[in-house]
Amino acid sequence: MESLMSETAFPPGWTPDRSFGDGRVGYSLADRIAVLAIQIPEKRNALDEKATAGMVAALEAAVAEGARVLLFTGTGGRAFISGADLGGFEGPRPTGTDFVDRQRVLAACPIPTIAVIKGFCIGGGLMTALNCDFRLASEDSTFGVPAAKLGLSYGDQGLRGLVETVGPARTKRILYVGDRVDAQTALVWGLVEHVYAEDALWPAAMEMARVIAGNAPLSVRATKETVADLLRDESARDPERIAAIGLECRNSRDFREGRDAFREKRAPVFEGR
Repeated sequence: MESLMSETAFPPGWTPDRSFGDGRVGYSLADRIAVLAIQIPEKRNALDEKATAGMVAALEAAVAEGARVLLFTGTGGRAFISGADLGGFEGPRPTGTDFVDRQRVLAACPIPTIAVIKGFCIGGGLMTALNCDFRLASEDSTFGVPAAKLGLSYGDQGLRGLVETVGPARTKRILYVGDRVDAQTALVWGLVEHVYAEDALWPAAMEMARVIAGNAPLSVRATKETVADLLRDESARDPERIAAIGLECRNSRDFREGRDAFREKRAPVFEGR
């Protein structure tokens, strides 16, 4: 499989406006669409401490600067994220507290996140993708968690998203065997929502991002928060908060704009208030 992977630049036509994590993470924001790209192609975008810290910094910038959606990807065309850089973390293992905490920041990001996967999506890369709202993949992508081949284990936080996505039996299959599955298998198992030809992946991701960015941001964020609440244990749910954000949407200028645009048969222009 490795020899078949494209060496062409990915994402096509994209250049970062700035970088974080000592250059390991590229970032851009245009038309309220943020792009966060791990840019360590010489290591197939394996994550180290500086990369995960840069990821958090880029996420915080996207929220602070008013992004309405974020595309999360890896540069180079050979890997989304090939796992953790085993030599790039202090302490006994790369799945330590800092790594897990920084993944929680991604999972809790208030704006929609779309993982755009081309090539290897392995180990910590798969866990990163599962912490995004959506996962779009190219046909040449491969997925796996080789923990058993490295003598590592994932704690409950690391495996929660995988179990919720594919179920306990397939989670055990992925980890016990430790091999890779192709994009079509990942689609059937629910690891990704869509699979595209290589040259169609980025345009499809951008189109999805444009649609989301054009919708009412209060409504989109309310949906994200409500779904997250439904996935919590019943004792941890906050129905009062969910009712409040629903009322906020109902009383918003965006609701009035959406209603007026529907009546006037025109495209709405949402301001997020």
